[in-house]
Amino acid sequence: MTAQQPAAVTVFTVGLAAADVGLLELLDERERWRVGRSASEADRARMMLGAALLRAAAGAQLGVPAAGLRVDRICADCGGWHGRPTLPGTGLDVSVSHSGKVVTVAILTGGGRVGVDVERVADRPVHDVVAWTIAEARFKAGGGTGLSVHELPPPAPGHVLTVATDQPDAVLEVVDGTPLLTPWLHPTKGPTP
Repeated sequence: MTAQQPAAVTVFTVGLAAADVGLLELLDERERWRVGRSASEADRARMMLGAALLRAAAGAQLGVPAAGLRVDRICADCGGWHGRPTLPGTGLDVSVSHSGKVVTVAILTGGGRVGVDVERVADRPVHDVVAWTIAEARFKAGGGTGLSVHELPPPAPGHVLTVATDQPDAVLEVVDGTPLLTPWLHPTKGPTP
């Protein structure tokens, strides 16, 4: 008999500077449509990075091609394609958040729920932003009692990062997700001879 693996939460962060049109190759048609509907260029970049990082991180954890993952965003309330992302049949629970210069994805293995929220502080009181991220992370993790909340080190200056899970003994790790996206980034062009 083998012992069950403990639950683990990996929080992947990436800076907005990693936004590259090559990441669109990772996304399916619905995800590209969703990115295209965003009002501003910065929102499109954050949304594209979130969808790409979700695929790249989950693909790496599962050992499968990122572009081949089935990501579902069916809203439980209205049936539209804008709900909480899920990865059917994988056993992973995921959460995505982006604000300011940071995009983050939390992946929980071992069963349960996870929620992550990152917010740019800007001109707001830091304690208000921390309270907001705690509320958002708790909501994304299903709300209710029994959630463990972790305020994490800022992923970038002027940002707050919080994760919540219903797995109190989950091992928690924060990693830079940029290397996972490298295969889809266009190389920078050097000087023309």
